[in-house]
Amino acid sequence: DAVASRPRPRPQRSARSDLLKQTLQDLLKEAGQERVVRFWGELSDGERRALCDQVESLKLGEVRGYLDAARERALRGEGQGAPEPVGADQVCSRSALSADKREEYVAEGLGLIAEGKVGVVLMAGGQGTRLGTKLPKGCVDLGLSDSRTLFRVQAERISRLQSLAASAKFGEGAEVRNPVMWYIMLSDATRAHTERYFRENSYFGLNESQVRMFNQGKLPCVTEQGEVLLESRGKVAEAPDGNGGIYEALLVSGCLQSMRERGVEYVDCYCVDNLLAKIADPLLVGYCSKFGADLGCRTLAKSSPNERVGVFVKSGGGGVGVVEYWELDPEMSARVANPTTGELYYNWSNICMQYYTVDFLERVCREGRAALGHHLAVKTIPTVDGEARGVKLEQFIFDVFHLATRSCLLEVRREEEFAPIKSEIESATAALAALEKKWAESGSTEDFHAWWYLLP
Repeated sequence: DAVASRPRPRPQRSARSDLLKQTLQDLLKEAGQERVVRFWGELSDGERRALCDQVESLKLGEVRGYLDAARERALRGEGQGAPEPVGADQVCSRSALSADKREEYVAEGLGLIAEGKVGVVLMAGGQGTRLGTKLPKGCVDLGLSDSRTLFRVQAERISRLQSLAASAKFGEGAEVRNPVMWYIMLSDATRAHTERYFRENSYFGLNESQVRMFNQGKLPCVTEQGEVLLESRGKVAEAPDGNGGIYEALLVSGCLQSMRERGVEYVDCYCVDNLLAKIADPLLVGYCSKFGADLGCRTLAKSSPNERVGVFVKSGGGGVGVVEYWELDPEMSARVANPTTGELYYNWSNICMQYYTVDFLERVCREGRAALGHHLAVKTIPTVDGEARGVKLEQFIFDVFHLATRSCLLEVRREEEFAPIKSEIESATAALAALEKKWAESGSTEDFHAWWYLLP
C-alpha cells in the first residue's frame, strides 16, 4: 500500500524539453526557419514554452511567399507608369451641397444611427512614442480641461451623437434605444492599459456592452532574404501587420459577427490620432446611404506638394485606389493641373477615414483579403545580435478599395475635420480651440449639425 500511494515521479525536465523542441523544430523545418531555435540550450522552460507559443501564432511558413509576392507587385507597379488621379468631377464637396441637401443627408444619417444600424471602428494600436510616452496614444493627456484624452473626447462625441439621433428619430429628449457600437482595434502594447483606462473611467458614460476591443495581427520581422529575426534568444522579432490587417482582425475576433448580430449595416472607420474626427458623421452616413455606396472616403485637397499623405487615383471599373506619397515621383507630386487655382494633378488626399457597408466589409474580410498583398518597409531592427537591416511586412487598408462596386469621395474642410496628432499636440488643440471659437461666435444657430461634435 505504501508503494501504491507513493507519488508518481514527475517527467524528467529534459524529456519534456526534448519533446517541445522536436515539436518546434518540425514547425520551423516546414517553414524553412530552423535558426529560430539556435539558442534553445540557453533558455529556461518558461522561455521555451513562450517561444513555441509565439511560433505557433505567427505565419512563419508564409513569410517568404509574402516577401516574393510583395517584390513582384512592386516591380509590376514600376512598369505600369504613373496612375491616373481622380478628378474634381469624382469628388463631392461638402461645402457645395445646398442647405436642403445637407439636411436631407443629415436626417437620413441620424435615422440610421438611431435605429442602431451604424457602428464605429477605431484604429488605436499605436503608442505615443513620438510624444515621449509609451502610453497608448488614446490615453495621452491633451492638456485640455478635465484631463481630456483622445479616447475620452471620442467617447463623449459618440454619446452626444447617439442622443442627438434618438431625439431626431423618437422625439426631443428620447432615451437612446440603440447605442452606437464602438469596435476598437488595439495591439499587444496598448490593449491592457486601454482596457483598464476605460474601466476606471466607467467607459466615459457609454455602456460597457457597446464597446468591444480586439487586437491587430502581427507578422515576424525578417532579413531581406526572408530569414526570421530574433529580438532576444527566446523571442521572434515581430511588428504589427499594418492597418490593412484590420480586415482579418475583424473576422477572427468575432467583431464582424457581432455587427451582424447587433443589426449594424454601416460602419465609419477612423484613426485615433485625429482630434477633429466627426465620428459616424450623420451627413457622411446619409450621403453614402442615399448614393448607394458600399465605400465612402473623406478627402481633402493637398495642402502642398510635399504633404506626406497618400492620394486617390482611378482604379479599374470606375473605382478608386490610393497611392502613397513615397510611391510618387517628386516631379509628379508637384505637377499642377490648374494654374489658375493652383490645384495639383494629384490633388485629393486620403486621410484614412472611410465608410463601409457591412456587406462590403464582410465580402472583403471573407473573400477579398488576397487583394491586400503585402508592402515592404526596410527598417533598422533591434535583434539579439545587435541592430540589423531588416524588413517589416505591412498591409494597407486601402488596397481593397478597388473591390467596391460603388464608391464615393466626400471633400471635407481641413479646419473642421482633420487635425492629427503626430509628434506634438499643440497644433491639434489649437485647431480645436479655433473651431470652438468660430462656433461660439456663430451662435451655433447656423447649420447646427455641422457643429454637433463640439461639446458645450
